[in-house]
Amino acid sequence: MSDGVVEAPAPTMLKRLWRTALVAGMVLLPLVGAAAVLALRAPAWWNPVPRTDANAADRAAAFEQGIVAEFTKVRGDAVDWAIRIRESDVNDWLGTRLPAWMESRGEPVPTGAQARMQADAVAVGVHTGMVVAWWQARLAAQGGGIRLQDEHGGLGRLPVPGVTFALDAGLNQAALERPIRLADGRIVRILDVETLPGEVRLRLRTEPPAK
Repeated sequence: MSDGVVEAPAPTMLKRLWRTALVAGMVLLPLVGAAAVLALRAPAWWNPVPRTDANAADRAAAFEQGIVAEFTKVRGDAVDWAIRIRESDVNDWLGTRLPAWMESRGEPVPTGAQARMQADAVAVGVHTGMVVAWWQARLAAQGGGIRLQDEHGGLGRLPVPGVTFALDAGLNQAALERPIRLADGRIVRILDVETLPGEVRLRLRTEPPAK
């Protein structure tokens, strides 16, 4: 005070908090908006098969019957065999056969579902009504079944780590890792999995019933 200059009082804590919140809002709002736009946009690969596609329904039925025939085929004891599962066949089934199967179980039917097979990874997307939730993982043979590795997922074009937990809730990882037991007691073991663009190749072994 001796030099005649009056110092302004320091900003109160409330003013500081308000200014901080205002700055944070100015920074975060555009980011939230951009994230919302990305989440609402379907992934670039999203193109599910319509349920009304009669030709796809016929192909899906043939694919389903072919898979059942291969797995239940009578083979020599502990003979290795292989099968190739094509992305197009899976998507025909997801688009036309899955909805009917879910309806028969009284479960909600997704607007659309699609699989994408890439080198070393498989992705599955489900349209929830507003956005496409997707999940991706590497497949590996383990214990006679399949092990999911390096899982991640997202909403639309936005990666969201928590999505994997929600989608995993519908999967039984322990069951996936076990061999497949047929109705006659035989066991089918998955020995190897190879994921390629547009297809998955499996090497399997059918074993006789345990005595």
